Amino acid sequence: MLRRAVGEVAQVATVDQLGDVSGFALVAVDYDALTNEEQADMVANFALRSHRPTLLLLSERNVQEDLALLFGSRILTNMLVVDASGPDASDLLVTVQKIRHGEIFGLEKYFVWGVEPRTLAITSSNEKGQTIDMISEYVRKIGVTSRLRALIRTVADEFLSNALYNAPVGTDGVPLYTNTPRTEPVSLASHEHIVVRFCCDGRRFGLSTTDPFGSLSPSILQDYLARAFRAGDDQVSETPGGAGLGFFQILGSLSHFVVNIDPGRRTEMIGLVDVSGSFRTFASGGKSFNIFVTEQTR
Repeated sequence: MLRRAVGEVAQVATVDQLGDVSGFALVAVDYDALTNEEQADMVANFALRSHRPTLLLLSERNVQEDLALLFGSRILTNMLVVDASGPDASDLLVTVQKIRHGEIFGLEKYFVWGVEPRTLAITSSNEKGQTIDMISEYVRKIGVTSRLRALIRTVADEFLSNALYNAPVGTDGVPLYTNTPRTEPVSLASHEHIVVRFCCDGRRFGLSTTDPFGSLSPSILQDYLARAFRAGDDQVSETPGGAGLGFFQILGSLSHFVVNIDPGRRTEMIGLVDVSGSFRTFASGGKSFNIFVTEQTR
């Protein structure tokens, strides 16, 4: 699959054989095939490098303890679920192309040609409830099971809350509403509207929100997920305008969580849910995860 996507691929059997990885643009690792010692070596190898290639982990297990370590080391930006036949070919191609070419935005990249997402724009938290209801009614009409609908509703709520309360910053870069309780209404200027898009192709449902601030830091997202997966006392923020259910809940409610960031300009969150099977099939599956940052401002 990688050869079809990029052409030239070098393959090695162990972490030791990687050697100097600075000459590579992408290193894809079959994480489940590594021993515990090799996994630790890989983390150390990448974490110590200030200039390192993008790391793509392929994993079926998504072990919680490992995710705490991987997010905590800040090396985990791309992880794709695999099964007996390997990773999803479309997701792998999209991931590699986004890494190579930097064209990272757009929900439609994850769907077959011809699927047109519905698009909404909101500027106030007072519009959030109605927007979530519209999304919920959409997935009900296309036959998504009630338990998956509940997860999609949770993700929509958290996506919109993040876009309305956590993302906005002033001209000085200082957050405007981070400490505002989410029960208190907030409004944005018309040119600061949040774009909401959603669609389904029969196999999976997709939802995205895009804010015009680009204030989310990849390291903050990684640190938050690391803290959540460690399951300590600080797992979930309890501050007035805090993370609430947070990114940890979002990741657990999706098949694939994607965050696209153009620092200072916009952040797009994409959530994908496999709706082709039962809730049990969804719950037993692993989680794919990506953070992409535009090349010119990285």
